[in-house]
Amino acid sequence: MTDATTDTLDEYSEVQALLTRSGFGSLAGQADVRKLPGRNHNWIGTTDTGERVFVKKLEGPTEASAARIRQCVTFDRILRSGSASELLSPRLLATDAEASVLVFACVDESRTAAEVAREERLTSDLAYSLGHTVGLLHNLPVEEIVNDKGASPLLPSEELLEALPIALFEASSAAELQAWSILQNDVALGEALRQLLHQERLADRVAAHCDLRLDQFLVVDGAVDGTVYLTDFEEFQAGDAARDLGGVVGDLLHRALLDAATSDGAASESPSHARMLAQLTDGIGSVRPRITAFWSGYRDTRPSGDSHLAERVAAFAGWHLLDRLLAGARTAPRLAALPRAMAGIGRKALLTPEAFIPTLGLLEAHA
Repeated sequence: MTDATTDTLDEYSEVQALLTRSGFGSLAGQADVRKLPGRNHNWIGTTDTGERVFVKKLEGPTEASAARIRQCVTFDRILRSGSASELLSPRLLATDAEASVLVFACVDESRTAAEVAREERLTSDLAYSLGHTVGLLHNLPVEEIVNDKGASPLLPSEELLEALPIALFEASSAAELQAWSILQNDVALGEALRQLLHQERLADRVAAHCDLRLDQFLVVDGAVDGTVYLTDFEEFQAGDAARDLGGVVGDLLHRALLDAATSDGAASESPSHARMLAQLTDGIGSVRPRITAFWSGYRDTRPSGDSHLAERVAAFAGWHLLDRLLAGARTAPRLAALPRAMAGIGRKALLTPEAFIPTLGLLEAHA
């Protein structure tokens, strides 16, 4: 894991209290405590009893955070219940639902798969290991999972395709409102998203992560076999395998498209529309072998009789590009040409997912 700025934790007494009463000692005043980046408050360090821990304090309403903690507890219980799974995930050591705090055993000398990808070290062999890891997750016993509405994925949302709640409207940037206007006024896209959500509801249930991206994989540094841990199970539930798979494929695709379009100073040259499309096409071609390896790792671990799985994976990958458009709009004054072009590729994947199966290298699904 990558260290960020130091943090004394002085203003988070609830974190110290949970660590102390759980028997793990205190992080207060420890020299190696580091605050890590993320949408929540995250720290890593060694307590005064020598325990290496990763601590997360969830943001948001207490009720929603409590639901997310319950899903983490459910996942950890199922994984440790003797199911003989090879799946690796940091052990959950302690929780406090009222304080929105979780404590995990630390996985040292590791970095996220997103960091590995940024360093251009995400090989096909590692991509295969990521797919294998997702397959192990989906092989866990699904019948033991009780879905918690408070932890259900928010997007894509049929309701938000119709209108934004006033609170969300007032909190949105001008670029976000522009993005939502595009989504809400695109009739064909709206129908494709509704159809995908309908198909998701009909799909066989698996033990699903439901918020899966490259950031949720920890890759142990120097591991020849690509040792991978899976993290962040706050939205864990019985769900469609395609949401998890599409999230990873979409993330791989998004990063490759971004790299291709901004390489060799392309971002500062304001390339023509034709040039940008050529760069994005090159990006798809460059990432296809890793997507195929990821897909093969999954299929070899969890063969499925679901003949439409690859189509839904392609559609969810397309949604990921639209989701990245919304995410980027939160901090942008307006929608730029590049994210809109990438979102256009996502739209095509949603409208014609069957055509994107060979484009993304998911052909084994029809073997």
